[in-house]
Amino acid sequence: MITTAPFGTAPDGSPVTCYSISAGGITVRVMDFGATILGIDAPDAAGNVADVVLGYGSLDGYAAANPSCYGATIAPSANRIRGGHLVIDGTEWQLVKNEGDNNLHTDFDRGLHKRVWDVEVDEDADTVRMTTALAHGELDLPGERTFTAEFSVSPAGVFRLYYRCESDRRTFANMTNHVYFNLGGHDSGTIRDHVVSIDASRFAVIDAGSVSTGELRDVAGTPLDFRTPKPLGAEIDADYEQIQLAHGYDHCMCVDGFWACGRLRHALHAEDPASGRTLDISITAPGAHLYSGNFLGDEHAKDDATYSANDGFAFEPEYYPDCPNIPSFPQCFCGPGFPYESTIEYRFGTI
Repeated sequence: MITTAPFGTAPDGSPVTCYSISAGGITVRVMDFGATILGIDAPDAAGNVADVVLGYGSLDGYAAANPSCYGATIAPSANRIRGGHLVIDGTEWQLVKNEGDNNLHTDFDRGLHKRVWDVEVDEDADTVRMTTALAHGELDLPGERTFTAEFSVSPAGVFRLYYRCESDRRTFANMTNHVYFNLGGHDSGTIRDHVVSIDASRFAVIDAGSVSTGELRDVAGTPLDFRTPKPLGAEIDADYEQIQLAHGYDHCMCVDGFWACGRLRHALHAEDPASGRTLDISITAPGAHLYSGNFLGDEHAKDDATYSANDGFAFEPEYYPDCPNIPSFPQCFCGPGFPYESTIEYRFGTI
């Protein structure tokens, strides 16, 4: 079942709508401003329902700075590009330098998370499909591009997010969603007690600017080894250079079993011992960025909650950061006849 409700007015005067998709015991709320996930209601082990997604209670928070990018669709370029610079078919392209000398998430002010998308509702399939377009050169990348974000919930309660970019010429696309989870409820405090396992044998090493160096390091013997379940907080303060550089986890995990054809595979399992809620995430992308909310700090958020560091975690499926400048990484250029595609599935359950 899909229901709609007004969710304010965008800065350009466009009305914004919240779409609630209910099926299989969960409700997912998304809005057309930024193709943004507003909330997900899921039951705990006792049947009590809570919203497990961090965010704001009104459009104002999302339309303002929103430096944490709560629930936002990030595109065309997710994560970091060194120097904001890349080359496509011999032509240099320069993205805005918005994090020191580097680019992060395309553009905080003009990115696709700051515009109202077009919407098509398929009530029979419990699907909300959003699209938006960019002209050649817009947001500092080539191609007349069309972006799609498709949100659906199955009768089994699986929330599926499908991303696509089509372009009339070769371009760069690396889309993700920046949703933050707290399985105890968005306002329940720290996620350090969440027990997490990740199907990743390697991670992308970062430098002092949090940009990929090009090294993919084995997780064995490091705090980034989640192949065996452990609490997120167990080694989040470890005396390990990569942890100290990021002030916790802020790393792309190289999820095992990537196929270029886009095979969906399991990537993460998380559970909250207090509520009994569980979350499993499956992806088609090569990796996913684990961020432990190291710099969260929001007052008067959703339900007047206050968010502090480590009150939510993000797991953002993506191609490895700075991949266009590191030829050894899997690449995500797309163009006529070969669109960019990425699928993410979120399955909620209980212990």
